[in-house]
Amino acid sequence: MNHLARYNLIDEAWIPVRGQDGQSRTVGLAELFRHAHIIRDLDEPSPANRVALYRLLLAILHRASSARFGSWARQERRRWRREGLPTDAVLDYLEHWRERFWLVHPEHPFMQVAALAHHPDTKDKKKSVLHLALLGNDGFLFDHRKTATLPWPDALRDMLGLFSFTPGGLIKILKTSDNAGPLANSAAFLALGANLGETLLLNLGSALPNRDDMPAWEKAPPSIQDLAAPATLASGPNDRYTRPSRGVLLDVDEGGLVREIWFAPGLALQDDPHAPDPMVAQRMSKDGKTILRVRFDGGRALWRDLPSLTADAKEKAHAVLRHAADITDEEEVLHVLAAGLASDQAKLERARMELLRLPHAVLAIEEAAAQLREDVAAAEALHDKLRALAARVVALTQSDPEHTETRKKARERVAQSPLADVYFTRLEQRLPALMAAYAANDWEAAHRLWQNAMTEAAHAFWHELGILLSDTPRAWKAMAQTEAEFHTILRNRKENRDAA
Repeated sequence: MNHLARYNLIDEAWIPVRGQDGQSRTVGLAELFRHAHIIRDLDEPSPANRVALYRLLLAILHRASSARFGSWARQERRRWRREGLPTDAVLDYLEHWRERFWLVHPEHPFMQVAALAHHPDTKDKKKSVLHLALLGNDGFLFDHRKTATLPWPDALRDMLGLFSFTPGGLIKILKTSDNAGPLANSAAFLALGANLGETLLLNLGSALPNRDDMPAWEKAPPSIQDLAAPATLASGPNDRYTRPSRGVLLDVDEGGLVREIWFAPGLALQDDPHAPDPMVAQRMSKDGKTILRVRFDGGRALWRDLPSLTADAKEKAHAVLRHAADITDEEEVLHVLAAGLASDQAKLERARMELLRLPHAVLAIEEAAAQLREDVAAAEALHDKLRALAARVVALTQSDPEHTETRKKARERVAQSPLADVYFTRLEQRLPALMAAYAANDWEAAHRLWQNAMTEAAHAFWHELGILLSDTPRAWKAMAQTEAEFHTILRNRKENRDAA
């Protein structure tokens, strides 16, 4: 041990967890893995930091299992799920790499860049520790800090969250800008188990030996030249999960508090459309030409992107949920955490965490997933037609309804109205019953239920439109003129489905 080293993360308590008894406490890495079977889950309130902690723990488990077993497949993961994590392998691994888990160290502080304290371009350019916090312009519901001084565990967790979710943008040190983190402007998805150990196993996946896929602590400490170098592709999930996308060095005082940090570009990650992040789901744009990441987009309900999470014959489905489906049984329903930040370029807009309940069938059986995709797409198509009709109704309440500017303003008014929320909220109320039907493998019942839900949602949309237009003769006339078309839309939807 170096006499200047402080705070070894294997032993020090820094990870907030919640036990099966509901009590919260903080633990070090060794205690976490030793008691993973009685820890209910992480108790980190920040969406970004929580996901980053899962990724760190998965990288440790992956490398420890590789060191002990070389490779593993579905049968080993099923056995570990029954019997518990290979704790001895993890503890041996942590002990082997103990010297790389010091938070403060003169040469290789954990996932930091020691060279920043000495290089002439960076040594005198410290920033507030709040520079680590992904707060956005106005802060987030999940962050209540009021001081620019943080205990080192809080600063460390903020640093890990920053590495995963930082948006790309200006840096102005060493180079003019830097790439975004691997989960920037994305919703990260992962399956939750009955305890933390099971959660890690559900999202681990099978593996073959890959000597190149190393986490940050197994690599040589980054140099200033490394920070200024062009972006590189990830060598695998361990590299991706622990890539320090910003160069950071925490200035930890003798009392364990962090007021300032050194900050610079990191080891930039090059985006690879052929190897997306295992926690990121993708969908096609409406024109079918662009692959988009599923993200928290304004008030858009996340369940509308359920097709992106389901089984897919082309194996484009979300990777960690495929891992989870591999070791779960047909009757099981997976709890899926979606967490992350939405950003517009370098501006952070919102942080969210949501919990979805997905039956095994839609994650593992292509026919069930195909029907779910078809039904969700039908709901979107019906909404598009209702929205276009609503814009025409609004235009008819004006003196010159066919004028280009009138129709434009009508579309804008509909887009800014609560009509979409009314429609999709009514559908969302039926989601639990829909998922229950899929869990019972009664796909026809699921389809009938969804068709009925779409009809109810359409009528709720139409009723809300009448309220929106207010009680005036022009509104009565406009609604009367278009009511037949509304019923035609519903009738044609049913006839087209029956014909198919």
